[in-house]
Amino acid sequence: MGFGTLFIGYFLLINITYFSYTDAIAAMIMLTGLYQLSAVNRGFRRAATASAVFAVIAVAELVLTFIGFFVYTNTLNTALSYLGVLRYAAIFTVSLFMNQGIHEVASEVDAPELASTAKRSMPLCSAFAIASVLELPFLSALIGKAIAYVYFITATAVVFLVISNLVTIYKAYSQICMPDQIDKSKKQKKNSILNKFYESMENSGKEYAEYRQKRKKDKLNKRNK
Repeated sequence: MGFGTLFIGYFLLINITYFSYTDAIAAMIMLTGLYQLSAVNRGFRRAATASAVFAVIAVAELVLTFIGFFVYTNTLNTALSYLGVLRYAAIFTVSLFMNQGIHEVASEVDAPELASTAKRSMPLCSAFAIASVLELPFLSALIGKAIAYVYFITATAVVFLVISNLVTIYKAYSQICMPDQIDKSKKQKKNSILNKFYESMENSGKEYAEYRQKRKKDKLNKRNK
């Protein structure tokens, strides 16, 4: 189920402290879920593409982080900062198209409340875009001491936005019945009918066996008499 897998991957984005260790896993899981949903509409296909880009960025981020354990240079630090810019830009794109996909499919299956929630979430994803800009290395020198407060406000907004999107994904998971669920339900129903048929045949066989045994017993009693 695409929404369930997407929820697990997106949940890992809550990690805003040591994200360089979990981003690669989060991106891969989200890509799996979005790939399953990509057949539904264009929004999910675009989100899947953005998630693939995010996966590449996350792997590069992880490699540079491990190199930083042994060698630390200003060049490496600058490279990680620019990867941070690309990271938030990728998350912004994934979240934007993900909500677009949910909005479209919710409108199609007549789930107006969910469609409205996803539509409202789309402009709120700009918090990721702001976080992306704040990762620029030269920006801290321009803003000065106030940068710490700006970072705190932005980080808090990002966490709340991730949680909000997780709620939207969960609602989509619980309210939208995807084709694979329908097929599974039909298969279970078919199996249930077959089980009842086999149970009926088994009961009929038992009744016939008891009837044959009773006939034999009656014949033996007649002969003895």
